[in-house]
Amino acid sequence: MTVTSSPRPLFFLCLTLSCALLFGCPRPQEPDIRADLTTYLDEARSWTATEAQISNAIVSVRQEQFVNDAFTIQTLKPIVNVAQEYVQRLEKYHPQAAPLQNVHQEYIEAWRSYHLAIAGIIDCVEKKDYVQLAKANTDLLEAQRSVADALSDLDGLLRRAGLRAATESPTRPQSPSPQASPQ
Repeated sequence: MTVTSSPRPLFFLCLTLSCALLFGCPRPQEPDIRADLTTYLDEARSWTATEAQISNAIVSVRQEQFVNDAFTIQTLKPIVNVAQEYVQRLEKYHPQAAPLQNVHQEYIEAWRSYHLAIAGIIDCVEKKDYVQLAKANTDLLEAQRSVADALSDLDGLLRRAGLRAATESPTRPQSPSPQASPQ
């Protein structure tokens, strides 16, 4: 009778060595969310002038209630290019931490919608299609809400990272709250 050795000790030895190697190997470090958020806020401060320029144009047109077509076109046409360039600028910024990447992508999409809504308003006014203008204005209101939602999500990240107290106000001025055009 021959005695064969059991393959079990060899299997367990290989399994143990594999686990030791797996857990002993250095893993890529997750980016420091606090440092990434701080850098993001520094960058975001440079965006506020552009956001204010776009928002101020919208407020001006809404105060005129979209009645004066020439004023609407004159005010918003240059803003379409500003908004497009702004979206491109946002797209060039790449946060490192995954949660901030998600919020930043949400912010980009909101501003992309904002840009398209402004272009839609101009198109409707130029065509004198006031039914579509009402829809374009609704699209703009939705884009403004999306920007506000993204900023709220950013604020939540700041709070979870301990960079903002629950009672502290945002360090970055938020886009004007969505407002309907006066009826």
